[in-house]
Amino acid sequence: MGQVCSGAGVSKHVSAPRDPADKELDPIELRQTKIPDFDEFFESAAAPLNELVEIHNSIAESEENLKSAAAALQGETQVRLTLDHAGRVALVLWKFDDKDQMQVLTATERDVKLSVSTELRDAFDTSDHVVTNLNSALEKPPTSDPLCEFAEKRGRLLVTKRGQLDVLVRDVNVAVFTLRKLLMIQAHVTSLSEAAKVLLTELAKVEDMGALSIAADENGAVKIMNGDDELDLRKIKNLRAPVAQLRDAMVDLVDNVQTAVNSVPELVESSAAFVEEAKALPAKVPDAVSNSGLGITEMPKAATATTVNVKALSNGPKIARATTVMIQYAGRELVQAAAIPRGG
Repeated sequence: MGQVCSGAGVSKHVSAPRDPADKELDPIELRQTKIPDFDEFFESAAAPLNELVEIHNSIAESEENLKSAAAALQGETQVRLTLDHAGRVALVLWKFDDKDQMQVLTATERDVKLSVSTELRDAFDTSDHVVTNLNSALEKPPTSDPLCEFAEKRGRLLVTKRGQLDVLVRDVNVAVFTLRKLLMIQAHVTSLSEAAKVLLTELAKVEDMGALSIAADENGAVKIMNGDDELDLRKIKNLRAPVAQLRDAMVDLVDNVQTAVNSVPELVESSAAFVEEAKALPAKVPDAVSNSGLGITEMPKAATATTVNVKALSNGPKIARATTVMIQYAGRELVQAAAIPRGG
């Protein structure tokens, strides 16, 4: 279930900086020019770019989930964000017990875990603080400004409708990324190839799966092979819960890479055309304001909004490159994982 949110003071909010290891991209945000033709154009232009951002972030998220699941298989604590029936966000630390059942850490167990390092404790405290900030803003919406909506997806918060508090949702995800990363480091899982190797080692224990390999074609599409046959990970049954979680994370990553391979070329071409067309708009503002019936006093605002939007769209090539690099990185890391000798 999604949560509706609104907030005040967000316009003055300074977004938390991302962890250097956090690959997630922020969506393109555009201003209203109040020139109907311009606003319609900018809405159309932002669509392929934000679809690229979504594809890029889906792969990044899948990579992190794969590493987190690999760490969990080795007994490490996991982090999850949940929404209760009232829409409040909760930060949950949990792990698999010796019977492979999900066990939420008690306050005492959590403190013991966090005592491992000051850095880990600070990351938890920061995450807890931003979750509290978001919940407080949800409980007492100070304005009637446009609302945002968000839902939980794979233990994170996903904004499904933009609004003022989406910056607070972003802060939660940014903080929790660092907390997850530090927990993975505790389990010595720091790369995608290491996480994939953990899965391949487990799968190799399954009957008739002794010749596992991973291949990536020239476009970046990934296939997991058992000998000469492509392996459908979904069909593998009777896996322990931690292994099943790791398998599901790999399935998700491979699927997201395939979506990117299928969609990115067309989206890149479309976004490039919009970016090029947008360059001519600032010079057209005076005539557009006049023809749209706006008053002369609206011209500076329309000109500023147009310039800001054109600059935002100019990030298109950067987003396209980042997405292409993400596809290539995933394929390279997975192929490398299969080449690492595995113990029995």
